Amino acid sequence: MMNGAMMNGNMMSGGMMWAMGLVWLLVIVLLVLSIAALVKYVFTGNQQRNRSSGTRNDAD
Repeated sequence: MMNGAMMNGNMMSGGMMWAMGLVWLLVIVLLVLSIAALVKYVFTGNQQRNRSSGTRNDAD
């Protein structure tokens, strides 16, 4: 009796599918945000490094 209910998975599969979908959605959002932060760091970090090195050279 218990095995038949577990094989069917009527109650469990719906909740597990929602949970896995939520986990994958969070993973995708974190990946997109990480890539955006990396791109921003690469393109704007270069300008800030050049400015700071320029001010150090002017101070000398």
